[in-house]
This record gives sequence, C-alpha cells and structure tokens, in this order.
Amino acid sequence: MSKTINVLLVEDDPMVQEINTSFIERVEGFKVIGWARNGEEAIENVKRLAPHLVILDLYMPGKGGLEALRAIRQQELDVDVIAVTAANDRETVLRVMRLGAVDYIFKPFQFHRIQAALLRYKEHFRRNQSAVFSQSMFDVAREFTMFGNKQSNKKEEAEIEYPKGIQAFTLQQVSDCLKGEAGEMSAEEIGQLIGMSRVTVRRYLEYLESVGKVRSYMVYGTVGRPMKMYTWLNEQKEQNV
Repeated sequence: MSKTINVLLVEDDPMVQEINTSFIERVEGFKVIGWARNGEEAIENVKRLAPHLVILDLYMPGKGGLEALRAIRQQELDVDVIAVTAANDRETVLRVMRLGAVDYIFKPFQFHRIQAALLRYKEHFRRNQSAVFSQSMFDVAREFTMFGNKQSNKKEEAEIEYPKGIQAFTLQQVSDCLKGEAGEMSAEEIGQLIGMSRVTVRRYLEYLESVGKVRSYMVYGTVGRPMKMYTWLNEQKEQNV
C-alpha cells in the first residue's frame, strides 16, 4: 500500500477552502490534514503538522503566500509547495519558481488541473523515498521541479551520494538561480532571491565549485571587505576547465 500524502491547504476564503479540499481528496492517496488562512498560520502548521505538501494561495490578509514560502525556505522546513494564485505577472511567477515551488496553478482552475498536478507530484514523492539517488533519478526530479516538464534520461548512471549537508533539491535551486542570472552573483544575492541564508548558499556554491560547475573570484572595492562572486560555467567553459 502506498504512503498517504498529507496536505496542508492555505486559503483564506472558506468556500474556496471547502472546494479545494474536496478536489484534493478526490485524488487517491492524498489527505488534507490541516488548513491555514494566512502566511503566519501556514508556517505554524507546517511546523506542527509536518505535511508532505502545501497547497499555497499567494494573496491573503496579513503575511501573504510569497512571504510564507520565503520563510519556509529560509527555515529549511522539509515540505513541498504548489502555488495556487491568480497572479500571472512574470516577476511573481519567477520568484515562486526560484523559491522552489513544484507547480504553479492559475486561478480559476478546474478539477482536472489540480488532479494532474497532484498525480505528477505523487510520482515525484514516490521516487524521492529512495535513500540514494542515481543520476537518472536526480535528472527526473530536477525536471519535475521545473513545473512538470519531465524529460528523463532513461540510461542508468552510477549511483551517487552527495556530501553531508548537500541536498539534491536545494542544490538545484541554487544552480538554477545562478544559471538564470546574467554575469556573476554573491552568496548573499542568491540567498535573497531564493530565501536562504548566505551561509547555506555558500556551502552549496563551494560544492558546485569543487565539481567544476561554478567558478569564484574575489572583488575588491574601495570600501569594506572584499566580496566573493560566483559565475556558472557554460558547457564550453566546462570543457576547458
């Protein structure tokens, strides 16, 4: 029997909350174990209930969903997030993507759209129960985080284990952020974009540098301490390293 996926639903409208609960529980293997009406309650209930998945509205009174998602990532809470919102502007969509949401559902939506998102997530959840990832497994997980665009490499690769303190999901967030920005970035700048501490981001950047994906250098200004900057190595540069 497959493991039930516990869901926290974050939605301030009671009627929408009831409808979305019925939608989620119509999909086999999912159970709504709690609700929240704003970002503060969302963070509190993630800590208290430890759900596997949060269905998160972005626009709510008080602390909104975007702030809640940023806090979840800053506190490194072990939970996945699907954003549900009417916001369709580029800035919001990219911020949510960089903060690691596994899907983005635009309001208003019908049952088949959230059903598709949950079924994709169920496969993602099942794969991620493995204690050790192979390269092909990681590639599939990475493509899933890019809003369900799954194009997995079927060729099996040697199994890999990341060093202590390095998680595949966070590694992909840091990598995508650095690759998505032109030029170079500091650990602090990346941390601000994806909602993580500078120390955590630096640890991942140092790992990426050790495997030849990133190059760093110091920038010396006229005032203050020098700053370490990082740049992603494209394929041509990687071949020359």
